Amino acid sequence: MAIHLHTHHRLALVSNSRLQLCLVVVIALLCAPQGRAQDEENPTAELPKLADMELPTFEELMTTEDPFDWLVLKDDSVLVTEPIFPRPDPLVARMKEKQELEAETGGSTEQRQARRDRLLELRKINVVLLEDSNSDYRIPLSQVAQIISFPRLMLSRIDQLLEAGEIRKAYEMLMQVEIQAPGWELSQPRFDALLLREANMKLDDNDTIAALALLDELAIRNIENQQLPIMMSQIIDGQIEAAMADEDMAKTKYFLSRLSRHFPQHPVVSKWEQQLQKTARQLLQKTQQLTAAGQHAEAAMAAKDAAMFWSASGTELGGNDRVLYTQAMLRYQILRVPVRRFCGEQLISPVPLEADFRHQELTTVPLFEPSGADELTYFQSSYFDLWDPQDLGREVVFSVRQTRPYWQSQPLLTANQIADTLADLLDPLRPTFNPRLASFVKEFSVHSPTELQVSFHRVPLNLEALFRFPIVGVPPEKQPAPPGTASEVLSTRFTLADETPDRRRYLRSVPEEDGLIAQRYHVAEIQEIKYPDRHAVIQAFNRNEVDVIPHLRPWEVDVFKSQDQFFVQKYAIPQTHVLVFNPMSSAVSSPQLRRALSFGIDREGLLKIVLLRDEEMKYGRPISAPWHTGSYANSPLVKVTPYDHYLSYLLRLAALEQLRIPDKQKFVADAKAAALAAKEDWDEEVFRQDHAAEINAAGEHVQLPKLRMLCDPDEMAMLPAEQMVKRWNALGFDVELISADRQGEPLGDEGWDIMYRRIRMEEPLLDLWPVLLTDDKFQVERLAGFPDWLRQELINLDYATSFIDAQQRLHTIHRHIAAQAFLIPLWEIDDFMVFRNNVKNFQGRPLSTYHGAERWVVTP
Repeated sequence: MAIHLHTHHRLALVSNSRLQLCLVVVIALLCAPQGRAQDEENPTAELPKLADMELPTFEELMTTEDPFDWLVLKDDSVLVTEPIFPRPDPLVARMKEKQELEAETGGSTEQRQARRDRLLELRKINVVLLEDSNSDYRIPLSQVAQIISFPRLMLSRIDQLLEAGEIRKAYEMLMQVEIQAPGWELSQPRFDALLLREANMKLDDNDTIAALALLDELAIRNIENQQLPIMMSQIIDGQIEAAMADEDMAKTKYFLSRLSRHFPQHPVVSKWEQQLQKTARQLLQKTQQLTAAGQHAEAAMAAKDAAMFWSASGTELGGNDRVLYTQAMLRYQILRVPVRRFCGEQLISPVPLEADFRHQELTTVPLFEPSGADELTYFQSSYFDLWDPQDLGREVVFSVRQTRPYWQSQPLLTANQIADTLADLLDPLRPTFNPRLASFVKEFSVHSPTELQVSFHRVPLNLEALFRFPIVGVPPEKQPAPPGTASEVLSTRFTLADETPDRRRYLRSVPEEDGLIAQRYHVAEIQEIKYPDRHAVIQAFNRNEVDVIPHLRPWEVDVFKSQDQFFVQKYAIPQTHVLVFNPMSSAVSSPQLRRALSFGIDREGLLKIVLLRDEEMKYGRPISAPWHTGSYANSPLVKVTPYDHYLSYLLRLAALEQLRIPDKQKFVADAKAAALAAKEDWDEEVFRQDHAAEINAAGEHVQLPKLRMLCDPDEMAMLPAEQMVKRWNALGFDVELISADRQGEPLGDEGWDIMYRRIRMEEPLLDLWPVLLTDDKFQVERLAGFPDWLRQELINLDYATSFIDAQQRLHTIHRHIAAQAFLIPLWEIDDFMVFRNNVKNFQGRPLSTYHGAERWVVTP
């Protein structure tokens, strides 16, 4: 009758006869003289043999409340007992104690006697039968073959679970063994076996990374495991083979470092280190040859590849190899910039987006461009040495530069080329006609190839801001050119060399000359690399795949500031977020409607929760004007529009009622005509009182129009825009949010009503018009949607005679814009860019993404 466990009871189910048999066996063992054979009538004959014992199941071992041991006698008979101490291996512990006592010598009489008594005690084992817990028995140690403790039983079951691939159960039971016997030497091989078995299972599922993670854990636990280096090297050797075939040096370095971290002298490590370093030396030889041939771009690429191969081997370039690499990389420096979009994509946005501004900044250089900003914006020119006002400012003589600094990438211009562009801008018959510029310029003349004189109808208050236009024409190398030859931008900084769906390369328009010392060279090429999302951009920056992130999110700024390997630089002018209304759309012509929308925006709440994610609003603030709060144009009398959803709702009702007035008046007019035709008395006041319900019903079919809000596709605009639209619709508006990065033809005036824009206004005196009218051509007819007094105020900005006069006029417009919500200022966000520490010589307070990029230095 086999002994087995009941999963819900403390004792095994054993018959009374069996219990009596166990007692007889124990008594017989106790009475048997040591060293004497048993009687022919063996009292253990009826006991189960070890081979017949059934190993408890996982559920039985894990759910039993009372552990037990198997005491195996010399004839392989088994007694099931309560736990025998010391745990988890009683026999090993007793033998160790016996050896220690026998090794001790000397001591007092009492100590010697105590050792003899203890040695006598160790000759027998105290046991309590599982079925007779009220009695203790002492069995001679000489009769005991082994004790299979409960933890040992669990280890046996763990071995079977691992063989069956039941990793979860094996791990769960192994942890239970660890709890019962912490640090037991017999548990270690099972932990190793578990990790190896699971790693093999992960490999079968093609999950190499998970398998290596398990082997890494095994290396931490037991680096001496003999199977570990074999298995890990086989996996990594195959992974490196695949990575090398894909020319993925980052992955090659990653896998090789994982193996060398644990086994630096392994043959696989040595093989790949030697192969990578050999390839690196070959590339450095190629670099030297290309440099001597003047092919600096190709030499830099070869040097970069050599460094990648060398780095993948786990070492760095040194000695002459390092010198050669450094010189090649300094001679042709490449700046890598992550972007989300490229310019030129066919999008529905009617205004330029961030990608367009980046491309324009690189490929076109205006005669004057901003150099710094505080309350005012300051301008400089790459093309003029002097611009000397004469006749109290009514004439200006421009002296064109004949030389340029060695680092400057813009080509030199002549006065004739500038005059040709000026003529095109002043010609009303040409598509490039600029009405604003034409209203200022009276005439111009070229005195010499380096001198241009311009006369004005009236003195421009900010000449530099007025002359922010690039020079176009036929390049000198294409002249003489036949009539109709297309003009090109002559005032360039970089030119677009080539592009793929994921990368664009911009090269210096004028390369730096050979012969300079390596440290005097600057960026020769800018690569814009497209990434699918923000996570990919941050990941690329951390992996040194790009050198700069042009715009940080507010919640990222402090994180990057805390890292020593990065440098965070703040832009001189914050980025301003505004809602602009379509001046040609009748849907937003009602002041009550525009004000209702403005009062329905929780500026502070959206800033704290959505945009800044900061209760203190460290890097942003609500605003009341479309220019930054530090600008001279900002009126101190205008406060930020508060959030008032109740007032927003009432203003929406007022706007709706205003739309219904014509229909109500028509109803009254028709009633009056009918009364007069019937020759009845007519009293309009009485009629309105008596027919109020019918008059109201006459206009009930009129509803507020659906508003289409076009939004900048950047998440810093889309996230708050989504919340604003949600709030407006809850207040009763019907607003549709449209992302400006949808594919299609640019929307005309009939395609949108509101536009969410992110702007950086350099000169409010001249930049307000393009923002307010969403037009840079200064078409006066677009002012038709504004009241006469506002139209006149906007036009009069160009007639300001002094700085104080201009400031006062801008303050007036600021108050009027706020009063009738001709546009809705939202907030300004402090803008930051972050560089890796190898980028040097950048602008201290940049005004744009590539401000002064031709002077940046990228060190290897």
